[in-house]
Amino acid sequence: MERNPSYSLFLGFLLATGIASAPAWARFDSVPGSRYTAARAAALGDSYLPLGEDAAAALFYNPANVGKIRKTVVEPLNLSLDVNSGYINSIDRNFLKVTGLDGYAGTLMNYPANRPGVGASLLPSFATRGFAFGFLAQSSLMAQAVGTNINYRALYQFIPTVATGLRLASGVLRLGYSLQWVNKASGDLTVAQSASPMGWLEGLAQGSAFSHNFGLAFTLPFEYLPSLNVVARNVAGAHYTTSTLFSVAKNTSGPPADDPMSIDASFSIQPRIAQGAYFNWIVQMRDLTNASGTPFLVRMTAGLEIVIKDYFNIRGGFGSGYPSAGIGLKSKRGEFSISWYSEELGTSWHANQNEKFIFNYQLRVF
Repeated sequence: MERNPSYSLFLGFLLATGIASAPAWARFDSVPGSRYTAARAAALGDSYLPLGEDAAAALFYNPANVGKIRKTVVEPLNLSLDVNSGYINSIDRNFLKVTGLDGYAGTLMNYPANRPGVGASLLPSFATRGFAFGFLAQSSLMAQAVGTNINYRALYQFIPTVATGLRLASGVLRLGYSLQWVNKASGDLTVAQSASPMGWLEGLAQGSAFSHNFGLAFTLPFEYLPSLNVVARNVAGAHYTTSTLFSVAKNTSGPPADDPMSIDASFSIQPRIAQGAYFNWIVQMRDLTNASGTPFLVRMTAGLEIVIKDYFNIRGGFGSGYPSAGIGLKSKRGEFSISWYSEELGTSWHANQNEKFIFNYQLRVF
């Protein structure tokens, strides 16, 4: 079992509050994108650039959305838990031992066709007009038995983030910038079942990098509010060094590989269908320059959301080559969402699906 005093509080909280799975940039998905996965975005196939009125969306999806925030918002709790189908199909009496790879190895060997994944994230934040900050604490794990070996992927991130935004021409044009200090330990490793020591933290690459992200939103003040959004992530690349705010990895293999720059763009409209109800319809192209080397249809996404009196939401989408869906309940003081979606772990069309479920709760005090 992993024991690391400098990380025990964070890891213990995340994995004691629930079970979940996760990703390679922010997720294990082959296509780069936000380092934070919002349940609402997941249900929409990751078509999310024009949406999100909260600090979390502005900090990690589109910094131009800082310009939407017109009053002070404090969100002390933004908790996400996600679980993949491989974990559900492998549930046995040892299901809670997933937090220690050595204790869970027997389950992996008993279900070699499955690829169980668990993880969680916490993202408290603060936002006011023109400014937002918060930090993302995330842990994501996934493993599979391959013969007498175990292949495991692990991702731990702690990312303090600040963002600023401008609202011009009465909101027709919004510009934004976010700075993310990415502290990460990650790896994709294969070890023998009898390996000792064995653990999620063993052999991970560990380090930190600064990530610069710019966003632009252009919304015409016409019927349906047509909107074009563009986000450039990791501008000039995010270059990792071995220094880090938290040292969590054991027997580290050095710094993580650099994150290349990528560009996302979307087009959306917002037709009103009845009093108090409207659609959000979005088409989005992730990684326009194809830094990920994945097919067009894996990077193309689309999402449709029905919003009823800004309280109840029904969502559906298509992203990473797979359908997605979800529902959400929202009030002035919080929001709860459940979503079903998939990631593409490979670099070709429908090569390696990771089907997931995510649960998210946000509490706002202002």
